[in-house]
Amino acid sequence: MGVVVPRAVIFDLWGTLVPFAGERWASAYGAMADILELPREQFEPAWRRAYSQRLVSDLRENVEYVCDSLGVTRPDAIEEVYRLRVEMHRMSFRPRADAVPTLRELRARDYRTALLTNCTSEIPGLVAESPLAGLFDVEIYSCGVGLRKPDRAIFELAANKLDIAPQLCLYVGDGGDDELVGARDFGMNAVLLRPGDTQPPEDWQGPEIARLAQVLELVPQAQAE
Repeated sequence: MGVVVPRAVIFDLWGTLVPFAGERWASAYGAMADILELPREQFEPAWRRAYSQRLVSDLRENVEYVCDSLGVTRPDAIEEVYRLRVEMHRMSFRPRADAVPTLRELRARDYRTALLTNCTSEIPGLVAESPLAGLFDVEIYSCGVGLRKPDRAIFELAANKLDIAPQLCLYVGDGGDDELVGARDFGMNAVLLRPGDTQPPEDWQGPEIARLAQVLELVPQAQAE
């Protein structure tokens, strides 16, 4: 049996195409708690408990839900927390230096590309305003489709939208939310990006790369005719 050559490359967003600013987020918990006039020790667990819901719903509604669970009903404070949360993501949205060149080269080689990300509802707009805009054939946001990684259904949706069989899809991610196992179990070829500024899964035994540009070493220079 010959080597299976990918026809599409699917990328995660946070930690993969865009670094996740962990230290900035650590300070954000305190800032949001201060706005709500709550101890951080009370606010942060409530915010974290709403994580899964936040990925498949509207961000503003999720902020309201968290605040309501903490007994905060002041509209001005809730709005300020929402705006702070959006601004934190906006400030953090700086693609890796080799993200755009890698995506452009893949498209030049006639590979289909996709973005498949667990994210909140302001992220599609940030992608559209960023240098990543227009570089994907398919974009799937958990907040928009009501599914999240590692659910099999979201990987199936990506393959269907690309119109490419799972075994012909290369999935690249930092390993958050068990995405690599989810992609692999669906039949995709999962690759861990280990750039040195993420927290990769300790038990991953599959292929890995250190830089996004190394994706280009995993696909031929051109598609076979």
